[in-house]
Amino acid sequence: MTNQTKEIVTEPLISNNPITLQVLGICSALAVTTNMIAAVIMSLALTTVTA
Repeated sequence: MTNQTKEIVTEPLISNNPITLQVLGICSALAVTTNMIAAVIMSLALTTVTA
């Protein structure tokens, strides 16, 4: 596939998908921890995934 065709196919699935973005947003809201290390690791993981 050419780059343009690949972009047309994958863009709605990965980078321009509102459902995926909403799920990523709610995951951090639902993740509750009482341990500082776990909170730091979860925040780093979320930052890595969304970056």
